[in-house]
Amino acid sequence: MCTFETNEIYLTWRKAVGNRRYIIGKLIKDNDKYSFQYLSASGLEKAKAVGFEHYPAFPKLDKIYDEEVLTTFSRRLVNPARSDYEKFLKYWCAGNFKNNNFALLGLTGAKLQTDTFEFIAPHYETPAAFYTEVAGLHHADENLLNEIKATENFEDISLKPEPENQYDPDAVKVLYKGFELGYIKIVHSTCIAKAFKAHRNISAKIKNIIKNGSLKEILLDVKID
Repeated sequence: MCTFETNEIYLTWRKAVGNRRYIIGKLIKDNDKYSFQYLSASGLEKAKAVGFEHYPAFPKLDKIYDEEVLTTFSRRLVNPARSDYEKFLKYWCAGNFKNNNFALLGLTGAKLQTDTFEFIAPHYETPAAFYTEVAGLHHADENLLNEIKATENFEDISLKPEPENQYDPDAVKVLYKGFELGYIKIVHSTCIAKAFKAHRNISAKIKNIIKNGSLKEILLDVKID
């Protein structure tokens, strides 16, 4: 069972699938009220340098939005009327939160085919359990990816913090049988890096893979005790 104990979830953006994600704002829950705000101008510099402008419904970068915010973002969620809705919730370990759109945004990401925005929930609660995709998969060795496609043994995953990483001191590398597979995506990497620093027990295993000829996605099941 996945955990969700936060009143803030982050909105991220990337120029295209496979590119680096940037945190561009956060959705905040205060009892039954919700607001959305972008990062400071300096916090958005790197995203703006590669093409970020604004979320379509919220064009002013210096404004705190507090009207119809959750309703607006909830339109990104999968329609509960879909025949595969329960399967979708199970895939994202979100079955216990089906009546909580705030949690569903954070757990499922609420990704669309028409843009590159994605919500990511932090998991600083302990113990914590959550699912996350491996980032940077397209850089992995093709033979390694082919081996994963062909195997049913998904237990040979390990995580390694990389504080010397020039792009992100909270970077966490994902290894398969000791070989680099990719990285934990932003926000989740910060949670895991903090857990490593606190000497907590951390485990990860492959929960699912999506393949269509090539390996498209690897979903990890992460647990922090």
